[in-house]
Amino acid sequence: MPGTHTPVVIDVESTGFGKDDRIVEIALVTLDPRTWATIDEYDTLINPQRDVGPTGVHGITASMVEAAPTFTEVIGAVAGRLNDSVLVAHNLAFDARMLGYEFQRCGVAIDLGAGHCTLRETRQKLIEACEDREIPLSREHCALADARATAELARGLRPSMRKRGSMAARIDAPPQRVAAHTLRRGLVDVDAGRMHRIVCRAVYPDCDESVREYLDMLDWVLDDGIIDAAEQAEIRRLARDLGISDQQRADAHRDYLNCIISAALRDGIVSAGEHELIARIAIQLEIEDVAIPEKTSMPSVATIQKGSRICFTGESMWSKDELMEIAEDAGFVPVPSVTKKGCDVLVAADVATSSGKAKAARKWSVPILSADDFVECYKCD
Repeated sequence: MPGTHTPVVIDVESTGFGKDDRIVEIALVTLDPRTWATIDEYDTLINPQRDVGPTGVHGITASMVEAAPTFTEVIGAVAGRLNDSVLVAHNLAFDARMLGYEFQRCGVAIDLGAGHCTLRETRQKLIEACEDREIPLSREHCALADARATAELARGLRPSMRKRGSMAARIDAPPQRVAAHTLRRGLVDVDAGRMHRIVCRAVYPDCDESVREYLDMLDWVLDDGIIDAAEQAEIRRLARDLGISDQQRADAHRDYLNCIISAALRDGIVSAGEHELIARIAIQLEIEDVAIPEKTSMPSVATIQKGSRICFTGESMWSKDELMEIAEDAGFVPVPSVTKKGCDVLVAADVATSSGKAKAARKWSVPILSADDFVECYKCD
């Protein structure tokens, strides 16, 4: 492969394979065009603005992506890395197709060129190709883990891929003019509930270079949602070294917090965990003039009246048949869909879901309850 274009390894996880499906996670690993050593990594969960699809495959739940950016919000960061680069992927046809759909929805012209497919070279599934070559794959169907493994695989396949030739991608994307956060899977602990899902990175493409460098450090420090005393001293020292004024620093902190708040408010619900975490970050960023959104009052499972019409959505450890049986035994009336006058309660595997039923429920102010809470309250032993 000629060294004039930068190779970018890409991996996406999606809600499915069709034209109406969406990307739910993307990772880009940029390689040095001469050595193919990794020089940059970018990854984020994506809010698909619909149901997340096969959670059992990619491990991504609706709660995990609720505060994640939409593809429109990260298109500048993605396009900037892909433009004039050669794409590399394991099953490039799939990743390129899903990318093309997303760019088309945004009205952006894109030509992904002719990249390199490690699946075509190895004729093996990624996990098998990695095992045969003793390449670590920490977590299959996690975009960044898959992209890192594919990058390592590609380094060993360079001679054969070079013979095939390549063509760089061309993307006519408008500059990103608003702050766009990312939400990495590593910061989301599914078992810890919703509290940690809104600890995310903020990127400000149009800000001054010194402020951007400062925000990169702040972003790293906030990986765990905590700024300890030593870290606080370090970021203050960095701001001074970069010539950032106290006002510039305060403005950057305020923009960063507002970015997180906007993401948490996207679904119109602020959980107790979200409220607590936003408040804690505000304190650590020394922000006192930004209003912290109040916790949303949520309906209680125990307050559902007998005879209420209940609809179910999403896949949980309980099948819909089991949930319907529990509902009938408790004196409720299962219904197949959510309508303005034909449904009283929606029971969801994940209350943050963006399924069609959940969207209808929010439109008609139908309360959404957790399937786990529903079963715990009404299942007969």
